[in-house]
Amino acid sequence: MPIKQRFLVVKEKDSKTITYMDYDKSAGYLVNPKNNLKFRDAINVKSMVLINPTLIEKMVDIKARKRFNNLINILSIIYEDEEGGGDGLMLAKNEAEKFRMEIINKYRKYLSDEKIELYENKLSILEDELNLRLEYLNQNEYSLGDEEKTSNRSR
Repeated sequence: MPIKQRFLVVKEKDSKTITYMDYDKSAGYLVNPKNNLKFRDAINVKSMVLINPTLIEKMVDIKARKRFNNLINILSIIYEDEEGGGDGLMLAKNEAEKFRMEIINKYRKYLSDEKIELYENKLSILEDELNLRLEYLNQNEYSLGDEEKTSNRSR
C-alpha cells in the first residue's frame, strides 16, 4: 500500500530542495491535472495546491472565463436555431444561474471584488436578454393560440 506523502518543490537561486509541508493547515487552491500523462523522466502529479494568491486568482479567472465563454456559445447556438422553442432558452437560463451560483459559492474567496462584479454584470445582461426572448416567445405563442381558436370556427 503506497504511503501518502506531500512535498513542496522550492526553486531558489542557491539550493533546489524538496521540503515537506502540511497542506491541510495552509490555505490554497487545489488543482488537478487535466490529463493523466505519464512521463518517464518527470514527476507525475495527481494534484497540486496553489498557494500564491496572484497565481490562484489567474487560474480561477481562466476557469471562470472559459465557463462564461461556453455559456456564450450555448446562447449563440440557441439564438441561431430558428425552430427552437422555449426549451433551449430555459436551459440557457438555468446554466446562467448555475454559473452565477458557482461564482458566488466557489470562486468568491479567490477572485477580486472587481472581477466578481464584472461577471455579475455580464450575467445580468445575459439573463435580461434571455428573459426578453422568453417573454417574446410566450407572447407569440399566446397570440397564435388566439388566432387558431378564431380561425377554427365553422359556419
